[in-house]
Amino acid sequence: MKRAFSFLTAAAFLTAWLFFQPCPAAAEEARSSIPEKAQCARMMRAGKKSFQAGRYLDAKEYFRRALQADPSSAAAWEHYDLCVIHAVAEKINKKTGLISPDASAAGMQAPPPPPQQGPAKKPKFVIEEDEGC
Repeated sequence: MKRAFSFLTAAAFLTAWLFFQPCPAAAEEARSSIPEKAQCARMMRAGKKSFQAGRYLDAKEYFRRALQADPSSAAAWEHYDLCVIHAVAEKINKKTGLISPDASAAGMQAPPPPPQQGPAKKPKFVIEEDEGC
């Protein structure tokens, strides 16, 4: 009986020890989550230059790298989100042609605006058939 009890106790401690051991992937993740402020700052500077030049997809990549270097950087998150919005808007405008090309650059004149019409006349209401209400 004592032998079975000691065996169960040892098994319980072994199970608890295995359960609370850190996973190798978790230990590696903990090492990689140390913020690299200098790398983040370099990527932020490069991203801001790309953003100001209108290269939103390049800027988005720089800000993504800045976030990998320091995930807690609020400025990097803000700039990354802004680049995502601008990049999506740029893609939509290219595909749908929502932004008309500059008339002087294309050598064409812009089409004239549609003529303005006055207010529509209201139709006269006439009871055609009485239902006998």
